[in-house]
Amino acid sequence: MQNFRRCGVHYLSFLIVLSLLLFTSGNIFAGSLVIDTKGYTSGQLSKLNRERTFGDTIVGEILLGNESVTLQNLNNQSVNLVTNPWRFCFNEDHYDELEELIGNHVVVEYRTPKSSRLLSCSATNELLAISPVTEDYNLEIKQFVGNISTFDREVSHGVEFGRITNLIHNKDSFRSFFMTIQVGNGGDRFRHFVIDDSDLFEFAVENLKIANRVKIHYSDRLSTRTFDRQVIKSFVSEIEVID
Repeated sequence: MQNFRRCGVHYLSFLIVLSLLLFTSGNIFAGSLVIDTKGYTSGQLSKLNRERTFGDTIVGEILLGNESVTLQNLNNQSVNLVTNPWRFCFNEDHYDELEELIGNHVVVEYRTPKSSRLLSCSATNELLAISPVTEDYNLEIKQFVGNISTFDREVSHGVEFGRITNLIHNKDSFRSFFMTIQVGNGGDRFRHFVIDDSDLFEFAVENLKIANRVKIHYSDRLSTRTFDRQVIKSFVSEIEVID
């Protein structure tokens, strides 16, 4: 009988420890989710679709960058942050304005999560503002060097050429700035980056708004933030405008 009681106590202790581990890991993963963001997206406004659900909401679609139809991810970070076509929600008040822009290259400012009046919408991003891309505007600053604050070990570094198509400021993430570029002059190849420097992020926003071709100088760092595998993340150190 005593042995049986001891086994019961050990089993109960095991269940308590297991529950604590699951609870802790669940909180860790939940903390990494994107739940409070503001961002910018650039591409061709390709579609507006009225959804007849609990309320009249409209979904817009952006084909990212130049002459793209889907997204081929070239590295393993921020994979769930950006899709192509990229979708967003808005209400009837903005419909006429957006219909005029169909087929044009635009810049969308957005936030996630969307407000309560758009909860019935199938897209997760809410439109804040939209404007045509200003391609004829030249920036006075052609190059900006930023800081990388991570102490993760560098495994490689290099330069990638393309256009910035998506920028995210995630207020609930330790790594708060994320960037996606369309590699080359067009097509479906995209790559994701992390930005540590807020001033470098603002410089990236300026280049997204005018669809500049840029060189992205980056450092690949070995990160060990997941339990089962190591992840290499690309951190931006410099953005250089190509004339």
